[in-house]
Amino acid sequence: MGCGILAAMCGRFVAATDADGLARFFVVDERRDEGLAPSWNVAPTQRAPAVVEHEGVRALTTFRWGLVPHWADDPRIGSKMINARAETAARKPAFRDAVRRRRCLIAADGFYEWQQRADGSKVPHFVHRRDGAPMAFAGLWAVWRAPEAPEDAEPLRTCTIMTTEAGPDLAALHERQPVILEPSAWDAWLDRDLREAERVRDLLGPSAEGTLAAHPVSREVNTPRNDHPGLLERVEPDPAS
Repeated sequence: MGCGILAAMCGRFVAATDADGLARFFVVDERRDEGLAPSWNVAPTQRAPAVVEHEGVRALTTFRWGLVPHWADDPRIGSKMINARAETAARKPAFRDAVRRRRCLIAADGFYEWQQRADGSKVPHFVHRRDGAPMAFAGLWAVWRAPEAPEDAEPLRTCTIMTTEAGPDLAALHERQPVILEPSAWDAWLDRDLREAERVRDLLGPSAEGTLAAHPVSREVNTPRNDHPGLLERVEPDPAS
């Protein structure tokens, strides 16, 4: 299922740039990426590359997509927490602590959006930056530990993607889009000393006109098992009936 199928949420994206390229692009100081393989069809509950900052050290790491709050009884709740609405996240119990203290950049090369047609069918599109650069989604992260797990057990680290109203480049495709942060906003978004939600609220708007482009792609992307570069190729959809 894709963004349009998942109730106005972004539900599939591309993270194909290798870790070396991401480390250079985001100017990280440390690498904790654990050899994450490139993916052209990242789906919820899969791992995704992300950038975090702590005490002035910026690191490339990975999170499982689908935020699991620390208070959750069951980590499966994460499959319902793949997105956080920018307009309300600071007030939601699942996200408000992360908005204040645990923000990240989720690295992507683009994302898929499904356009609803008059005949009821949905046509997948690949959305990317016009300048060809990677995207930095505004993200939140959390750490969850199973109550019965031993103290030295590895915790589950998860993330969610912030969404906002679609900008002018995407308004005809869908009403929502991921928040895509420009490099000038990265420092503020990653700064863990900025703990008041209102101090980062202005960063969470839609992309400026001319930033993004989109083209139709194969319905192969509907199935997460399909994961290869060919998913990005333009495929003209059948005429709507």
